[in-house]
Amino acid sequence: MTEEVKKITPWEKYKAAHPERTAKPWDLMNPDLRVDDSIAEERFAICKECPELIPVTHQCKKCGCLMKQKTKLSNASCPLGKWNRVEVEITKK
Repeated sequence: MTEEVKKITPWEKYKAAHPERTAKPWDLMNPDLRVDDSIAEERFAICKECPELIPVTHQCKKCGCLMKQKTKLSNASCPLGKWNRVEVEITKK
Protein backbone atom coordinates (compact mmCIF):
# COMPACT_ATOMS: atom_id res chain seq x y z
CA MET A 1 0.00 0.00 0.00
CA THR A 2 1.13 3.50 -0.70
CA GLU A 3 0.49 6.34 1.68
CA GLU A 4 -1.01 9.48 0.29
CA VAL A 5 1.33 12.42 0.81
CA LYS A 6 -0.36 15.76 1.31
CA LYS A 7 1.26 18.52 -0.68
CA ILE A 8 1.83 21.61 1.46
CA THR A 9 1.32 24.91 -0.32
CA PRO A 10 3.67 27.89 0.17
CA TRP A 11 0.86 29.68 2.03
CA GLU A 12 0.44 26.77 4.46
CA LYS A 13 4.20 26.71 5.12
CA TYR A 14 4.29 30.46 5.66
CA LYS A 15 1.32 30.66 8.02
CA ALA A 16 2.62 27.70 10.06
CA ALA A 17 5.98 29.44 10.49
CA HIS A 18 4.51 32.92 11.13
CA PRO A 19 1.04 32.65 12.69
CA GLU A 20 1.25 36.17 14.11
CA ARG A 21 1.98 37.78 10.73
CA THR A 22 -0.72 36.28 8.57
CA ALA A 23 -3.51 38.45 7.24
CA LYS A 24 -6.63 36.65 6.14
CA PRO A 25 -8.30 37.20 2.74
CA TRP A 26 -11.56 38.18 4.44
CA ASP A 27 -9.72 41.04 6.19
CA LEU A 28 -10.22 42.93 2.90
CA MET A 29 -13.92 43.17 3.81
CA ASN A 30 -13.09 45.24 6.90
CA PRO A 31 -12.34 48.85 5.90
CA ASP A 32 -10.76 49.44 9.33
CA LEU A 33 -7.92 47.07 8.39
CA ARG A 34 -6.95 48.87 5.19
CA VAL A 35 -3.98 51.19 4.80
CA ASP A 36 -3.92 54.47 2.89
CA ASP A 37 -3.61 54.10 -0.88
CA SER A 38 -0.14 55.67 -0.77
CA ILE A 39 1.12 52.94 1.59
CA ALA A 40 -0.45 50.19 -0.53
CA GLU A 41 1.14 51.64 -3.68
CA GLU A 42 4.53 51.91 -1.98
CA ARG A 43 4.33 48.30 -0.81
CA PHE A 44 3.25 47.03 -4.22
CA ALA A 45 6.09 48.95 -5.90
CA ILE A 46 8.47 46.97 -3.67
CA CYS A 47 6.74 43.74 -4.68
CA LYS A 48 6.99 44.56 -8.39
CA GLU A 49 10.79 44.73 -8.03
CA CYS A 50 10.99 41.40 -6.19
CA PRO A 51 12.07 38.26 -8.09
CA GLU A 52 9.56 36.22 -6.04
CA LEU A 53 6.57 37.99 -7.63
CA ILE A 54 4.83 36.26 -10.52
CA PRO A 55 4.25 39.26 -12.84
CA VAL A 56 1.23 37.90 -14.69
CA THR A 57 -0.86 37.11 -11.61
CA HIS A 58 0.84 39.44 -9.08
CA GLN A 59 1.16 36.40 -6.81
CA CYS A 60 4.04 35.89 -4.38
CA LYS A 61 5.96 32.63 -4.78
CA LYS A 62 6.84 32.60 -1.05
CA CYS A 63 3.43 32.97 0.58
CA GLY A 64 1.10 32.40 -2.38
CA CYS A 65 -0.81 35.65 -1.77
CA LEU A 66 -2.18 37.99 -4.41
CA MET A 67 -0.01 40.96 -3.60
CA LYS A 68 -2.15 43.65 -5.21
CA GLN A 69 -4.72 42.88 -2.50
CA LYS A 70 -2.38 41.94 0.36
CA THR A 71 -0.53 45.26 0.18
CA LYS A 72 -3.80 47.01 1.12
CA LEU A 73 -4.05 45.30 4.53
CA SER A 74 -2.61 46.87 7.65
CA ASN A 75 -2.10 43.50 9.34
CA ALA A 76 -0.18 42.04 6.38
CA SER A 77 3.57 41.80 5.93
CA CYS A 78 6.00 40.61 3.28
CA PRO A 79 7.23 37.04 3.85
CA LEU A 80 10.74 38.25 2.99
CA GLY A 81 10.56 41.21 5.38
CA LYS A 82 10.67 43.87 2.64
CA TRP A 83 7.66 45.67 4.18
CA ASN A 84 5.83 45.19 7.48
CA ARG A 85 2.54 45.58 9.26
CA VAL A 86 1.12 49.01 9.93
CA GLU A 87 -0.58 49.60 13.25
CA VAL A 88 -4.06 51.06 12.86
CA GLU A 89 -6.49 52.15 15.50
CA ILE A 90 -9.83 50.43 15.12
CA THR A 91 -12.79 52.34 16.46
CA LYS A 92 -15.89 50.45 17.48
CA LYS A 93 -19.13 51.93 16.12
